[in-house]
Amino acid sequence: MPKFYSYQTKMREDLEARGARPVFYDEEPDKTKFLILKNLGDIFHNPKIFDGFNKKLKNKILSEMPSGGYDYLLVIRGNVLSEQTIHELKNKALKSSGKSIYYSWDSFKNLRHKGEIGRLFDWRGTFDSVDAKESELGYELLPLFYSDEFNNTSNENIEYKYDYVSVSAYFPFRYRYFKAFKEANPDKKLCLKIFLDPKVYRGKKLKDPKLVKDLDMDIISFEPFSPDQIRDMVRNSKAVLDLAHEAQQGLTMRTMETLGIKRKLVTNNIYLRDYEFYNETNDLILTDLAAKADKAEQTGDYSDFILPGSEWLDKPYLENEEVRQKYSIHSWIDKLFEV
Repeated sequence: MPKFYSYQTKMREDLEARGARPVFYDEEPDKTKFLILKNLGDIFHNPKIFDGFNKKLKNKILSEMPSGGYDYLLVIRGNVLSEQTIHELKNKALKSSGKSIYYSWDSFKNLRHKGEIGRLFDWRGTFDSVDAKESELGYELLPLFYSDEFNNTSNENIEYKYDYVSVSAYFPFRYRYFKAFKEANPDKKLCLKIFLDPKVYRGKKLKDPKLVKDLDMDIISFEPFSPDQIRDMVRNSKAVLDLAHEAQQGLTMRTMETLGIKRKLVTNNIYLRDYEFYNETNDLILTDLAAKADKAEQTGDYSDFILPGSEWLDKPYLENEEVRQKYSIHSWIDKLFEV
């Protein structure tokens, strides 16, 4: 799997607590090299661009495998793995009784293999409700999870610092909407933060300088936020504003963390309605933000970006503990290894 914040560490800790001995291999050990290879592969339509990586990874796993092999092979995303690599790992690294598990926490349209490698595994799951419904390969829907840091088991009284908080990575659409929300809600306490990697900033400054001209440094941060910082910001806010890619269908990790820590959620993901924990007391779905931003920038009227005030924010959070616990990392691991 790729490193993704500290989630691979959380998964390892859960498995070790159960007595397992997991070994982690990074799908993208060199991010810069991977981006270059991906771009070259796209430009020259070279499906073998990652063959060298696959060979090196396969040999490393086989040389380090325990005597007798592994009980499980778990692949998360597997964006650059070849079918040959998967076949060889199943045949040589797994015990004869071993099981193979595939999980996609990205939508198929964003993956090189479009979800097709799932057919090579004993069990396959996805975080994307549309992919699960439309795939002919028997993908099961398994939403993402919240880790223990976001597991709110208490009902402590908090003197909230913010009405709304949002912490995320830089994308032009997200920065555009953040500026609109800031303009439309001067009466509310907002904490809207976007991490812009300095390398990305320098690249965009050369390629498309208009995108990063006159940045609002109240929103932009060149330093990443730690999981503890994000948790504390969310904990001290009445609601979380989560803006996913316009075409994203699966629920983000931030959505699940908001559920875990029992905070209200405002999101542009219309598929939230498909999930059992959705309710209008806790959740608000925004639509057509791109068109609304166009209109606001043309007219100077940002009223479409006004967020709910105390009439919604201060309404008591509607709890369902049985449902909430189903989306913890521990329940997620349970489901993965039911195969």
